[in-house]
Amino acid sequence: MSTKVTIKHRARAATSPGFHLYDDVLDSFGKEDDEPSTSVYLRLVGVAVQLETLGDGGASVTITLPSETARELGLLPPKSSARGSN
Repeated sequence: MSTKVTIKHRARAATSPGFHLYDDVLDSFGKEDDEPSTSVYLRLVGVAVQLETLGDGGASVTITLPSETARELGLLPPKSSARGSN
């Protein structure tokens, strides 16, 4: 049984990466009902990644996303409002 609650999902296609944006119900286990989860998770499938470990711990991750995927995830404005109106 999965504890993932999907927020947004798209399967990988030949020309575009897939993604799964989700919440994990176990993150809220033991919290009050009105207390929001502190994290969401994003799994990307079929993207270019550069990962660098940092000397003080953790890592730096650079991900290359097609603009359309970034729009679907809400990282860029919709195409119609991306350019100024004439």
